[in-house]
Amino acid sequence: MRKIRSVKLELLRHGPPHNQLLSPLTRYMGLCGRHEPTTVTLPYEQQNFLTLLMALRYVEKDTETRRAQIQELSSAMGKIMEKVPGLIADLSLDGEERFVQLRLVFSASELALLPFEMADAAMGFPGEGSPLSLQQDVPVVTTREIRGACGQSLSWAVRPRILFAAAAPPGVGSIPFKAHLLALREAVGPWLPQPSANTPPTERLSPFLTVLPSATLEQIQAACAEGSYTHVHILAHGLRHPGASEARYGLALCDETNPSGMDVVDGERLTAALRIKTRGEGFSSPRVVTVASCDGGQQGSVVLPGSSLIHAVHNAGVPLVIGSQYPLTKPGSVTMVQTLYSGLLWGEDPRICLYELRQKLRRQDRTTHDWGSLIAYASLPDDFETQLRELKTGQAHRALAASLNRAHNLTEKRIKESDHDFDHVITDIDHAIDGMPDAESNLDDPFFAAQEKRIAKLCILGSAEKRKAQALYLQQIEKKTKSKAKGSRLPGATIQALERSCAFYKRACAINAHAHWPGTQMLCLSMFLQFHKTGRIALDTTAWAFLETAARNDLHHPNPSQALWACANLAELHFLAFVAGITLPDTTPPEPEHLITQLMEAAPFKAIQVIASRWQFHRYTHMLRFNNTSAACAERLTTLLAGEKPIDQADTEEPMTQSQ
Repeated sequence: MRKIRSVKLELLRHGPPHNQLLSPLTRYMGLCGRHEPTTVTLPYEQQNFLTLLMALRYVEKDTETRRAQIQELSSAMGKIMEKVPGLIADLSLDGEERFVQLRLVFSASELALLPFEMADAAMGFPGEGSPLSLQQDVPVVTTREIRGACGQSLSWAVRPRILFAAAAPPGVGSIPFKAHLLALREAVGPWLPQPSANTPPTERLSPFLTVLPSATLEQIQAACAEGSYTHVHILAHGLRHPGASEARYGLALCDETNPSGMDVVDGERLTAALRIKTRGEGFSSPRVVTVASCDGGQQGSVVLPGSSLIHAVHNAGVPLVIGSQYPLTKPGSVTMVQTLYSGLLWGEDPRICLYELRQKLRRQDRTTHDWGSLIAYASLPDDFETQLRELKTGQAHRALAASLNRAHNLTEKRIKESDHDFDHVITDIDHAIDGMPDAESNLDDPFFAAQEKRIAKLCILGSAEKRKAQALYLQQIEKKTKSKAKGSRLPGATIQALERSCAFYKRACAINAHAHWPGTQMLCLSMFLQFHKTGRIALDTTAWAFLETAARNDLHHPNPSQALWACANLAELHFLAFVAGITLPDTTPPEPEHLITQLMEAAPFKAIQVIASRWQFHRYTHMLRFNNTSAACAERLTTLLAGEKPIDQADTEEPMTQSQ
């Protein structure tokens, strides 16, 4: 998954959110990251700005004039951002990141009027002179956010289910209902079960998509109360509320009580329907609400309390709400639903989907500005990428299961014209495989790196306990030497340290059974502890054979260090087989002496593999002593590993653990 870094830009002022007009005299505090706050002012009076915004409503028929007015707005928005220190630096990419999310955080109603999404990249910004949300030098995804929004607690790793509510009451004109329905049908297609003559299409769709073709607010509320929908898509015309004394915009839904009338629903009423108490516990909680309508994000009046429809839905706890701040063309709305849902249902990052949507809208028609009309209110959890990966994996697995089920049905029924059907199924399977994060090869390295790091830490703990046991053993030897006492049994504290050491190595083996270093240590300690308790020498031959195969395979490891460790572990494994009196078949590698000789010939001077093996066989000579025969063999191996010097004179320092 492509990495995204968030950059937060906050614009704050004193007072309530409403009852403040745009004015050059109003001072806002601009905050960005760790940089010091600064004072930001706007270059417009309220009335002058509203006049300029008329260009975004396609009132001006002359395309060139409208384009010039939009350019003035875009330049002004860029200059406002330019005033905040540190924003230019924070928008630069760093490391593996490919996208930057610019989070615009404000609660002041008058700031919601500003078309920040259309801002040009000011001097020094990436892609200077081009629209910030469209430039490709540093892809920037612009989202809005309300301070204190409560949608971050919702989990995204849940199975998607869509509620599609469309309405075209009399007197408002047509809507592209069929095009939106087709786009949503295609989006959920990879998860649909095999069609059957006995199963109506609506029944096949119902677990994934519910359609309200002439939606009323009551129907939306009833649907949300009965089912847990993760995504709600609304297609309707946006109208100015007829009963409001100040400009307020809402959705033209069908009227429950009057089939020939309409119900203009504002944000507060829509929120009450979407966030309704369900039949189970709690309230319905869609993760995504998309509004395909004109003026869904239009603030309207800033004098009275209240906000835009999209703002209100987000403020009520929906993490992601996407809509249009100004008029949205019908082709643009179709592109919107196609692009968003074809990505969202596969677990793609919605911020990336939004960036790609803006690009498509810009390429689709240069005479419109749908790309700049789109706004998104987003409040995402801190572990959003982890949750998306889980969602992506679950959706890919479900799509793969559905595709395999369709392929199975085609095979069982032996359909004559199955070639075309199988091509479609195979394409779906490939899509599901590509959609699985597990298929991304670049994820293997960090996974194995984390695994090996954990194994190394456990081995260090095991080695430390083994060293402690050796210190306790030497302490006992010194006491016996001074007191001239006899007896060779190890003290209880030494045995306990060896047991703890064995437990650490065992935990490391549970992470990766093929890691023959901790496996060999666990095997030798288990064997010795059993011998110490029962006096009987017994070797777990199954574990030995597994570890011997793993070490033998690593003799040809491309990393020379790993090959040397394999040789050292193989020598110790064959020493344990010698101690246990196991007769090895002729196909196995040579006995311990030959392996030690091979290690000494291949290892560089003072190689850590040689030093660690020398100390390990020194322990077999004394502390981990089984009998005189094993001790004599271990002493010969220790001498071979020390070269011409005896162990007590060799210039060595035992390593804590192997580097895996």
